[in-house]
Amino acid sequence: MQYQIAWPPFTRNVKITLIGLTLIFVLTVLSMGAFNFSSQYLIVSGPQVFERGRIWTLLTYAFFHHDIGHLLFNALALWIFAGELDQRWSSGRFWTVSLLSALGGGIFVALGQLLLGGGAPTLGYSGAVMGLIAAFCWYNWDRRLNFFFFPMTGRTFLMVIVGIDVLRVVVGGQPISIAAHLGGLLTGLLLVGDFWQPKVLKRKWQRRSMKKKFRDATREVDRKRNGTWIN
Repeated sequence: MQYQIAWPPFTRNVKITLIGLTLIFVLTVLSMGAFNFSSQYLIVSGPQVFERGRIWTLLTYAFFHHDIGHLLFNALALWIFAGELDQRWSSGRFWTVSLLSALGGGIFVALGQLLLGGGAPTLGYSGAVMGLIAAFCWYNWDRRLNFFFFPMTGRTFLMVIVGIDVLRVVVGGQPISIAAHLGGLLTGLLLVGDFWQPKVLKRKWQRRSMKKKFRDATREVDRKRNGTWIN
């Protein structure tokens, strides 16, 4: 069996995102003042949000990275998965899903630390990236794709991504914010699946109810056919 490598599209909004994140990273590396300011006022944590009232950190944390490896990992994932979405969507939708997924990650971090304790600061574009990966998987939910030469559906790949995250933290002891990843992922799914719209939820509930009634009616017909009064 031969595999043909199809490189992901390197689209305009993906380029803008990567250039912006790189410039911010370089600025914070070269300028100690910029590094100290971002560390003190722009990185999200429970205490930052609930004790100091710096709610803007729920989003601004996403634009900063711990080191070059952190930045490159997010850049690679963004290039692989976001290009197809950028071609499918308008620019407005691309940025809406990206930024709201980052915001969802920040909210999960702050709420998680409020409920579970702790106050470690979190930074990185991973929440937005996870939201875009979730969107990519949603559009390929039952489609069989080759992810790094392993055939699987988008649904399976999404579960693999979550599993890898958990293993990296539980087994590998790596400092990964699962809260930010899950927050971004769930936000991305809510947005692309339109689950946030009441009318969509109502329609899905009605469809589910109709399927249940149909199954119940089918079982009743089968029961009667098995009875003695049916010829």
